Amino acid sequence: MDHDHDHDHGTATEESDSTAKSCPMIMVFHAGHCERILWRGWVASTVWEFVLSAIAIFLVAFLYEALKFLRQQLARREARKLAERLAEEQRRKNENPTAGGCCSETPLAEIREQTYWQRLLASSHIFQSLLNLLQIVISYLLMLIFMTFNYWLCLAVVLGLGFGYFFFGWNKKNPDDSECCP
Repeated sequence: MDHDHDHDHGTATEESDSTAKSCPMIMVFHAGHCERILWRGWVASTVWEFVLSAIAIFLVAFLYEALKFLRQQLARREARKLAERLAEEQRRKNENPTAGGCCSETPLAEIREQTYWQRLLASSHIFQSLLNLLQIVISYLLMLIFMTFNYWLCLAVVLGLGFGYFFFGWNKKNPDDSECCP
């Protein structure tokens, strides 16, 4: 049963082109090399196109893990900046003489706590949110590629994620840090 009803049957040339670029959608695990991947225009109809597609999918999965690592590093850097700022504030409070002596009568300006809206609209939070959105989009695209049920494309996703974790996941300080469950 052919599920490809979207091509135009105008001329014989168009028909032969669409037939050559048409791959059936198989809804069980299989190992063929003719596959439509994500979009109408991404059709791997030859072995060479299929191998290049699998390599591209491997790289996207690998970069997905790199993106998770980058987001984690940025969050740690922001936390470190906040800790340094609070430590500096505490140091200033401890150094500030309470009974005469130094140059100024007025206490040093205290760093005030940011409001909810200031934290929400901070450039670092907006950047993290955009990276999170990109991470979500990539993760769903990888899931949809896995749902082609092609063994080789599934293997490309799994190996890309596995090698990505191997290169970037070792840096977790706390084994409980997981993007899965709170």
